[in-house]
Amino acid sequence: MVAIENRPGDDRAARYRAVVFHALERLSQGDDRSKTLHRLRTHLRRLQAYLELVGETSNAEVMADCVSRLSPLRTLHVFERYLSRADAPRSDLRLVRKRIRKRLARLRRRQVYREIDRLVREHALPPTPTLAGWMAHRLAELRQANMDGLRTLVQEAQAKPKRKRLHQLRLKIKSVRYQEEWALGRPGERPDMVGWLKHAQSVLGEYEERAQFRRLARKLALKSVARVEKDWRQARKRARVLPAHLAELLEGIARGRVRLLGSRSREGRRAVGFQ
Repeated sequence: MVAIENRPGDDRAARYRAVVFHALERLSQGDDRSKTLHRLRTHLRRLQAYLELVGETSNAEVMADCVSRLSPLRTLHVFERYLSRADAPRSDLRLVRKRIRKRLARLRRRQVYREIDRLVREHALPPTPTLAGWMAHRLAELRQANMDGLRTLVQEAQAKPKRKRLHQLRLKIKSVRYQEEWALGRPGERPDMVGWLKHAQSVLGEYEERAQFRRLARKLALKSVARVEKDWRQARKRARVLPAHLAELLEGIARGRVRLLGSRSREGRRAVGFQ
């Protein structure tokens, strides 16, 4: 008899779907808290990564599209928090909060939450069992492809570290990170790799956020625009040097100088200044 097993993360995938449905229900009932929206987007991303992991690319793209529909509201939420922490003028906060209310009304008017619920039910279905050892084989395939893809994007970003290329690199890093998180707690886990992926994602994500804040501050003619511009320049500087650090790390991994094993050694982070 051929041994079969559930695909990796079956229980986790079911839990993540449950979290998505609960968050959608809360939002549909008028829960406007940013943390509820963030929880929804995060778990949609995790479902996307799972579908990529099991080879269901088209369904993964559907989950990515669901996330994109919620991104403008998420940006406004983060911008409001940023302005609050920066002690921005009340007039700036009022303008941003007004935009948030308009975006919320638009999502409800277009029944976006209901549509996402339908898409998750139809495209993030529980997987069928497969041959035993499937996860280890699939991870090995994906890891090689992911490293090749990261190396290409890193080289392109090094040559021309513009926002668009850095954003593409960030999206790839995010995808690889969520895939690696599925392996945590299982043979072949790479917590060190997850750690430096999180760091790189954070640096690039901050730059993307600051670029969006800059655009909004200019569009709304906020009094805080000078502060936003300054923070944007600082985030851009950090983001533009990151590809060189990542290139060094990827080269070290390829040559066997940096080992990404199940330990939480700081070797890999030290190699590129990830402290």
